[in-house]
Amino acid sequence: MKPTLLIGLAVFLLFGCGKQEPAQMTSQEQDVAKKEIGEVLNQQLQTAGKLDAEALLQSYSNSPDFILLTTTGSMVDYQGTKNGTAEMYKTLAALKFTTIKNEFRFLPGNIVICAWLGKCDFTFKTEEHATIDSYAITFVFRKLDNHWKIIYSHESASPPAEETPAE
Repeated sequence: MKPTLLIGLAVFLLFGCGKQEPAQMTSQEQDVAKKEIGEVLNQQLQTAGKLDAEALLQSYSNSPDFILLTTTGSMVDYQGTKNGTAEMYKTLAALKFTTIKNEFRFLPGNIVICAWLGKCDFTFKTEEHATIDSYAITFVFRKLDNHWKIIYSHESASPPAEETPAE
């Protein structure tokens, strides 16, 4: 009786308590994720152009796990992102991001890495205009409550080419 009980317990512990790895997305699920995340990115670009910080942050995960690495080399949480975005938008008259390319990589557990490459044109309220010809953002998305949310973002950019207004 004891050997049978021990074998049964060993089988239970081996198979019943083992950690299950999250499944990799199928190619069909990846296609759907690309489409859905593409829509989130398009919404982000349009919202940025409206200089609406609250709307922009709807796609970000308001969680203690959120991290943004900025082009200035600082690391901020969700509240820091919210405050920094609102402060930056107060100085701008216009902002436009243009997508050059998106690349997606899929990880188990409904996690997607999106490498975004684009261009950024902005005009300050002082009428100074600048263009960043190479602006890169790495987004990490996770599907939370049936919505793709940004849980991590790392931005880098070439120095802006400044143009002064005509006098």
